[in-house]
Amino acid sequence: MSKADELATKLKQKQQTRADAQACADLAIEHWPTQVYEMYHQLETWLEPLTEAGLNIRRVPTRVFESLPSGETFNYAIDKLQIEGNHHTITLDPIARFIIGGTGRVDILGKTRDLYIRRTENDHGEAHWQIQTVARTGQARPDPVALNEDNFLSIIQEGLAL
Repeated sequence: MSKADELATKLKQKQQTRADAQACADLAIEHWPTQVYEMYHQLETWLEPLTEAGLNIRRVPTRVFESLPSGETFNYAIDKLQIEGNHHTITLDPIARFIIGGTGRVDILGKTRDLYIRRTENDHGEAHWQIQTVARTGQARPDPVALNEDNFLSIIQEGLAL
């Protein structure tokens, strides 16, 4: 095999690897809104007694623009979740699918401390949502807590001053 043939083989392998990575990223973006909406549905279920008492929940369409270090960019539609009650608002804003240390991030915006919900997957591909506090400069980041009904309702209680 000539040097040119060897280089041609390497080039084809690299192009295939890049194409595979692009296909994987495209698939991840395609599934991200569905994953977020499934999480929203669970949150809405937990909030159902509060909605019966006057809490307002609505989905607000938005667009997300993501850029990867590789230069790939993504532009997609996804909804924010707005929770309004007691003259306060909490917004869940899905800001990124591609994050370091996880498979997605949804910021929790409101008058509460700086929090976000991070999606991770274990070695078996099972998804887990965790509530994470944004690290302050010079401070250690607290460990994340599971996104469960009690932890989420604590955020609602604090954010809506209930």
